[in-house]
Amino acid sequence: MVESIVTVVLEVAKCLGRPTERQLSFVRNYRSNFENLKTELEKLKDDGASMQHGVDEGRRKGEEIEKNVEKWLASVNNIITEAEKFTGDADKANKRCFMGLCPNLKTRHRLSKEAVRQQKAIVELGEAGRFDRLSYRKALEDIRLISNKDYEAFESRSSTLNNVLRALQDPDVNMVGIYGMGGIGKTTLAKEVAIQFGRDQFFDQVIFVEVPHIPDIRKIQGEIADKLGLIFFEETESGRARSLYNRLKG
Repeated sequence: MVESIVTVVLEVAKCLGRPTERQLSFVRNYRSNFENLKTELEKLKDDGASMQHGVDEGRRKGEEIEKNVEKWLASVNNIITEAEKFTGDADKANKRCFMGLCPNLKTRHRLSKEAVRQQKAIVELGEAGRFDRLSYRKALEDIRLISNKDYEAFESRSSTLNNVLRALQDPDVNMVGIYGMGGIGKTTLAKEVAIQFGRDQFFDQVIFVEVPHIPDIRKIQGEIADKLGLIFFEETESGRARSLYNRLKG
């Protein structure tokens, strides 16, 4: 009886024009619109849960989560809360009018139209949740470059420091050497150079690595990689060298 009345109304609407027919189709498709909404809502819940698992794994590894991923998950939680509250109120559309012989068409129209709107928003949000990566390995901060308590800025050392700083800012200079007897503070001076360049942000990144008289190449490569947030997949020193070169070259 109820569906017959809705069908008759829709047939009349066809004679009145497409806008009216479209509006009344919300009443006719009330149930299917809500079923579609619930289906897409469950899909989004599954996608959100899967994404959250990936985010949790990244955090366990000490990685930083991409900002767009965090924003997407927040949007997912918000839209799920909104949709669940809305579908929970859907029973309002079952109110009867005309002595209980037909559904409340006005309420059905409003809720059905909102169901379509929310379904569209959920589908669009789901499609926006395709990311190349969820997290990234943050470059480690070298605590040795935060402060240099051993450095004393007496006149001769300040002059040498300024000369080194100027030389490193020369685009034609690729390497600067600091020479002197053991124990006079060459390493301390080099560390101060790194601190000042890092503080002034003259370079995109400053890496400080101490190289002993007998160098351990793999250890040095590992220290540099840690500070770049780089993970090696190569086993040989030459392969790691190429990987570092490509990373530094950008």
